[in-house]
Parts: sequence; C-alpha cells; structure tokens
Amino acid sequence: MDESRQHVLVVGAKKAGLERVAPMLRRADFSVHSVEPSPFLLDLVLSTAFELVIVTYPLDTLPLDDLIDTIRDAGSACHDAGLLLLAEPEQLDDAQSVVDLGANRAICCEWSEARLWQAIGDLMEVAPRIFMRVLMHADIELKNDKDRAIFQTVNVSVSGVLLQGSDHLDPGESFDFLFRLPGGGLIEGAAEVVRQTNPLREGVDGIGTRFVSFRDQCQERLSAHIGRQMELGRNR
Repeated sequence: MDESRQHVLVVGAKKAGLERVAPMLRRADFSVHSVEPSPFLLDLVLSTAFELVIVTYPLDTLPLDDLIDTIRDAGSACHDAGLLLLAEPEQLDDAQSVVDLGANRAICCEWSEARLWQAIGDLMEVAPRIFMRVLMHADIELKNDKDRAIFQTVNVSVSGVLLQGSDHLDPGESFDFLFRLPGGGLIEGAAEVVRQTNPLREGVDGIGTRFVSFRDQCQERLSAHIGRQMELGRNR
C-alpha cells in the first residue's frame, strides 16, 4: 500500500451509509479499501495495517465481537486503529453500547457531512476538511517563465486542498496560489502537489495538494472559516 497516505478499511461497502462515507473519504485524499464482511476479513485486519476501520452496524454475516477481538488483539496490525461503527438512526443507541468495548465511536449515517467528518478527523488526528467550490489561481514556475492556471477547489483544510482542473501537475511540483473564501476573504500562499486523482474512482479529475506556507494572516483566516462551517454543519 502507498505509505504516504492514510488507509481506511470500509466494511460492508454496499450499505447505503457506507456508500455515502466512502466517496467522502476518497475526495479527502484517503486511500479507501472496501470489503464485505467474511472470515477473510479477520485475516486481513491481522496482517494489514489501517489507520481507521469503519464498520456498518450491525454486521449480517460475521459476529461483530469476533471482528473487534481480532482488531484489538495484541498481534494485530490494526491494534491501534480507530474503529467507527456506522448505524442507521434507529440502531444508533445499540451501536453506542459497543463503544468502549473495543469500538471508539458510533455515528449515524444520516448525520451531516461536517459532523461525520469531525468524527473521522477526531480519530485520525487530521485537519477538519470542508467542501468548498471556489476558483483558485495558481502561478506555476516554468524554466524561464511563469504560467497561470485556474482550478476549482473541491474540498479544503488548513493543511491542503483538492483541486479540479484540466491542467495536471506532477507530484512534488510547487506553485503560488490565491483564492477567495465565500464571503470575500482572500487566501494566498504556496502549495505542493502530493498526488494526482483517479477520476474513475473519485469523480474528480485534478490534483491533491498540501499547503507549504501562507501570506500574512491567511492561515488564521482560513482556519476561522473552516471552523465556522464545521460548527454550522454540526448544528444542522
């Protein structure tokens, strides 16, 4: 597996709730691996490390206790992974009863994306990311000149942004950028390409980037905007 990305195992991918969560994770630059519950799953979590395991609740074909015991086994490659249970609203209370018995948190598939992302980010210790569609201007250094490209943002955090656009840059290339937040705040700085997207899998033809630096108070301005949007999402 790609060691530069965080890996999430999604169990029960054909369930409606997980069909919603998995694309969200892919858009946020995680490497998502989807499997159906089966005895093979126990061998997988023993031998392969994932930073987060998301499991539909309840499991139909595999005892949840067996899966939790295997994940938390001292010899498991997933021993320290976060474990989220994703339940329908009427089953959330039952799923909550498993928390602290090996699962870290139970969440509802009908929560807002902001609230779902907050739960995921809390366990993976990643910067909260919001979905935001604005135009970003990128000044790209060429051999003897500069070129300006225009991308559309897909989602953004204080650590990076996923961009959609026809101009492809290679991983490792850097560029200066500027964009305006909804409401008018200007964000300027420098960024670096970390990967190209997989359009068939992610539905986005573009690049994933990380922020290298910000001008003046732009980082604080962006962080404040993301915080406000996350709060609005939690209150919906």
